[in-house]
Amino acid sequence: MLPLQLLRIRIENKGKNISPVFCEYNNDCNSSELQLATKMIEEFEETWKKEERKGVLGERVAALESQYDTYKLVRGFYTLLERRCVFCSMKNMVVGVDDLGNRDTAKTFDANIASITSNIHPYTIRRELFEESSKRGFALTDVERTEIMDAVTSRLGLSRQDMAAEMWSDLEENMILKQFCKITPEQLMAWYNLSLMQTLLFNCTKLEFSVYGGSNWKRVLRDVKRLGLMYNLQHQKRDEQTNAIQPSVDMAGSEDPGRNNAIIVCSIDGPLSVFKLTDRYGTAIAKLLPSIVSANTWSIRAWIVRKTISSGKKMYEFEMSNKESPLLRDPYRDGLKINEGKGDSLSSNYFDSTVEEKFANKFEQSATGWKLIREPDPLILSDGKALIPDFMFEKYDRRVYLEIVGFWTKEYLERKLRKITDVTKAHNNDNFDFFIAINNDYYATPNSTNNRGKLSNSQTLSTFVDRDHLILYKNDNVPLKHILEYLKSIELEMVEKYAIRNYKDLSSHLNHIITGNADNGVIAIHEIAKKCNIPIESALRIIRSEQGKVKDKGDNASSYIIADKYLISKSKARELGLLLMGIRKFNEACLLFEKNNIPEPCHVDLLSELGFDIIWKGIDSNSATIERRL
Repeated sequence: MLPLQLLRIRIENKGKNISPVFCEYNNDCNSSELQLATKMIEEFEETWKKEERKGVLGERVAALESQYDTYKLVRGFYTLLERRCVFCSMKNMVVGVDDLGNRDTAKTFDANIASITSNIHPYTIRRELFEESSKRGFALTDVERTEIMDAVTSRLGLSRQDMAAEMWSDLEENMILKQFCKITPEQLMAWYNLSLMQTLLFNCTKLEFSVYGGSNWKRVLRDVKRLGLMYNLQHQKRDEQTNAIQPSVDMAGSEDPGRNNAIIVCSIDGPLSVFKLTDRYGTAIAKLLPSIVSANTWSIRAWIVRKTISSGKKMYEFEMSNKESPLLRDPYRDGLKINEGKGDSLSSNYFDSTVEEKFANKFEQSATGWKLIREPDPLILSDGKALIPDFMFEKYDRRVYLEIVGFWTKEYLERKLRKITDVTKAHNNDNFDFFIAINNDYYATPNSTNNRGKLSNSQTLSTFVDRDHLILYKNDNVPLKHILEYLKSIELEMVEKYAIRNYKDLSSHLNHIITGNADNGVIAIHEIAKKCNIPIESALRIIRSEQGKVKDKGDNASSYIIADKYLISKSKARELGLLLMGIRKFNEACLLFEKNNIPEPCHVDLLSELGFDIIWKGIDSNSATIERRL
């Protein structure tokens, strides 16, 4: 964060909106801002290498201010670069030079500095001089001044030259640049942009932000709590055309707020909305900003109060997202960004425990077709706080959550169960499922030797309302069977649901497609399902049901057979059956199908529909043969 007097802003939209004047980096080497950042870094490096005083550095920076109109930008760069420096007095520079150890080249010291070998503090020298001067009276001549200095040097054991060099060595302008942590011009500009935004948010009355991904939410909310900020989560709807966030809406009873074009927004009261600790609270919000913008997808909305000459205090609105923001980066937090794709945490190999990692690996190997997402977006509790489950299973627009508990106490588990009960009641429909897996051996009691305490284990677990959603495990191994069975039951339920709901539409659509593809003879069922926006299994169920009804009526649907996930016309199948006469090898039959535009996935099923059996003589398909069934 920068000092408030260095804040550069722009007022837009007829005085309604406010935004910082950022440094824009567009790979243009001739950019004046990039050139300024480069020169500022060079000045600091030169001062460090020559071990010059801070006052000399200030003179150089002042010269740059005369070359550039925006002195606030120069001072802003200087303020940030100064934070990456270590200054010390001239005496400490000499005494502590061995502490650096890894200097690339030997340093040449000024003669006056090199002569300082005493351990007397400059403050002591000044005090002795003024005390001696008060005894003798004002030194009005050079002779009187010399006499006072000789008396002090004699008492302290210093030479007159040493005392003159060391007397003011502890003043800020005489400090020597001992160490400078180098930074690139691009990093400096990005750091400046971030600091500028932090300074603007220092005087906000309210801050709203949103990030994407449960891992990001978990990290940001952890920082919110650590910084002592008051927050509230809610769903807000975004306008698809204007991309603006609408006022808060109640999505608690919605099957899936995300499909209603709603996003999760965290609201934080700004420092000007509280009565105490304004500076500390404003600083806390500034410290939170790097955590927000470190996500790949984020948005911020804030209401800023500023004093104006004409109308006193005035409220402005500031809004920005990752799409229109300039380069923002904290050099001390580089590398913090997290993958954000669906199932991001699985690809980033980030787990809280080996139990979660083992479970995720086993589930991925089960190949159920359900997508496993690590730490999904938060579930909002009734008090506006967040519950972020460990995993979410997603398929057919259904979501099932899982929380894995390792070591636990009765109080911890009761708090966790209250949160789950709270969020379950908020989603007051039958399509919200929450599993909790608890390690039955990791129950911790205040007195681990007291077996009576463990009796509350079963009592606590009995408070979980739906025992079907409770999983007990041992040895860091969460069993999959119960979850897989439940997910399979949901699959069957959703397939049937979509089949019933879309029966008429798909039937008419199917007849239209069959009529239009009479010459082709091959129809991909997944394309039909995609156009109707239903699962392919539901489309298959409708087609089989339709074929069963019109099997003996000669209608369009009965003129096709199902092979894998394709419809093959019976006329095409009869033609292929004749061509297979005399073919014995399986590979030759597949080659024949390919020449007739039959997709590879349905070769085996089509052979079976045509009355052929495949005789396997090993795992090599080259040795397999086909025989017509009698």
